[in-house]
Amino acid sequence: MNPGENKPAALQFEDNIFHLDLHPSNEIVATGMINGRIQCHRYGLEGHEHLWTCRAFKKSCRGVSFTPDGTGVYGISRDRSIQLLDTETGKSIRVREATHESPINSLLVLDQNLMVSADDQGIIKIWDNRKDKPVQTYTEHEDFIADMTFGKDHRTLVAVGGDGYLSTWDIRKPNVAAMSDQMEDELLSIALVKDGKKAVVGTQDGILTLWSWGDWGDYNDRIVGHPNSIDAICKLDEDTICTGSSDGIIRLVSILPNQFHGVLGDHGEDMPIENLKLSHDKKYLVSSGHDDKLQFWDVAHLFQEEEEAAAAAQEEDADENTEKEEPALQDTVADGDDDDGWGTDSDDEKEKKKRKKTQKKNKAEKKKSIKNTAFFADM
Repeated sequence: MNPGENKPAALQFEDNIFHLDLHPSNEIVATGMINGRIQCHRYGLEGHEHLWTCRAFKKSCRGVSFTPDGTGVYGISRDRSIQLLDTETGKSIRVREATHESPINSLLVLDQNLMVSADDQGIIKIWDNRKDKPVQTYTEHEDFIADMTFGKDHRTLVAVGGDGYLSTWDIRKPNVAAMSDQMEDELLSIALVKDGKKAVVGTQDGILTLWSWGDWGDYNDRIVGHPNSIDAICKLDEDTICTGSSDGIIRLVSILPNQFHGVLGDHGEDMPIENLKLSHDKKYLVSSGHDDKLQFWDVAHLFQEEEEAAAAAQEEDADENTEKEEPALQDTVADGDDDDGWGTDSDDEKEKKKRKKTQKKNKAEKKKSIKNTAFFADM
């Protein structure tokens, strides 16, 4: 089967999908709908199973996110409320009413107890399930918060928004840790790569900006090439992301070196992509846009080729280390003047090892080449 063909069929909805999230360990997807409902489905190659629908909110559900253990799913709404639902039944576990003065626009779950909500006026609040009131409230931003992420140190929150600022916060403290210069562009999406050393931010003008961790005044590199806004970013690995743009196309992009590698999927013209998520087993990339459907894209081959190339390179390094050790063994035998054949190779065996090493090197280079071309397959 060719790459891109081994994927579930699209999951069609009757209403607009506002947001989606994938279960951390099972083939389950939760969708927040424009009518205020949260729906839960089990997806698969053989078809999709509707698990439950909950009328969670009076107004649109703008965000959904599973808890780290997958037992619960959070939802946020334009009606300013936050709900935690049971993943199995869809029943409400906890409801927080009137949490913000403005509609909530962004959601980030930090751990089993902590979550973050942010609204249309740039207010960010951190909530602890063990307390009724927010444990922190941040007010530095002046416009909607579009996206948030959490640092590897498990205490730094990074937010981007419509006011053109990037901000970072130590969630244990009340004041902003760092605030960027004004970018004169809406910052719409963010992901951390390079083991957390770099942040990639998508903008309204279609530019990817690269920021160094700890140096938040201004970006230090950028990638030009998207013709429209970059509304979603999904990290595939520490060197590779995929982007969802308002032109309906999902692109594969490598970071440092910065390079476009091709198209992973296409929702169609005039069908902007709002959300991108990678499945727990790294088999599928799931996207939603203005076409009212979830699309599944086969990305398993990308990870398989990378793993095989890495294994081939590791074998090559092992062979090189073995060959470096062999002369020392030969010298030992010679000095002792006791040649029992231990640690020596015939000319034929040496030639055989040399050919094997060359074959592994070619295999690794071939895998690397495949990785750069496989995603051009028809999606």
